[in-house]
Amino acid sequence: MAPLQNESCNESTKEQLEVGMQQLVFLAELLLLLRPDGETCVKIRNCVDTALSYFSEAEEKVASQLLLADSQSEALITVKKLMQDDLREKQKKLVDLKAQIVALQEAEKKSVGMLQTAELHLENTKEKLTLAHEEMENKREGRDIGMHLMILPALGTLIGASVFIGYQIALESAENLVTEAQRAVEEYAAEVVGYHDKFIHFSQKEQELQDGINAMNQKIIQTQIQCDELLAFQGDVLMKQSWIRKCLALLDVLAGKVHVAAVMSHHACFPELLVDILGDIAQVMGEKGGEAFLENQKIQDSVLEIKKAVKTLKSRVGKSTLQDY
Repeated sequence: MAPLQNESCNESTKEQLEVGMQQLVFLAELLLLLRPDGETCVKIRNCVDTALSYFSEAEEKVASQLLLADSQSEALITVKKLMQDDLREKQKKLVDLKAQIVALQEAEKKSVGMLQTAELHLENTKEKLTLAHEEMENKREGRDIGMHLMILPALGTLIGASVFIGYQIALESAENLVTEAQRAVEEYAAEVVGYHDKFIHFSQKEQELQDGINAMNQKIIQTQIQCDELLAFQGDVLMKQSWIRKCLALLDVLAGKVHVAAVMSHHACFPELLVDILGDIAQVMGEKGGEAFLENQKIQDSVLEIKKAVKTLKSRVGKSTLQDY
């Protein structure tokens, strides 16, 4: 994000800075004239005013870029906070769901144990029923005697009925036990299936939550990267803004000196009164913050021309004590 934004920032101020710097080149060329007259002084003032205008416009565009970056930064911070809140909510749900899954597994384990016990009980009751059937077959003769006794009057009927009913009750009791055991097995089996289905559902939900958490973590990381890039961009733009403002301040001083020179010399401008401030502007061009603008070949060429003119002017006016630019 940051490189693209920096490129956009540089492009947005390219024209203004190029024209502003070119005006300073024109100014330097005018100052190189042996003795600028009143008409030349007017041109000098126009160059300074025009440069001021274009640098001011560039500063406004940089300020606009900063406002936009601030707005984007606030939006990203808000989005990041919302995502972090959502992440915490998902993580809480995941913790709760994991606890439910553990409880569900324990319940399913217990239910499986009950099912196994019920199945064992069913097998036992089936064996008892089988034994009851075998016993009835083995004692069919006794049952038949009972049936025959039932046709005897009085006591025979009572004894025969008792024998027959005894076998019948034992058989029905065994069958009832099997039925109850079968029903218990079916109930526990259904319970186990129910727990297993819930486990599958909860496991799927757990995976969905985990996937959501992973995705949200990635989004937060990407958003943080954007925040960091935007912060770096803001730092670069602030530095460029500071650079432009330094140039503006020097141009203001230059404009003041042009005015003073014009008044003092009756509308003529003496180069020796302006060369120092023009040299200061050339020096600012090489400071940190101006480097990005110096990548522009036209601006770089203008800076070199200004420095060359300043050196010539200083040599001409004999200011050897000043720093050589």
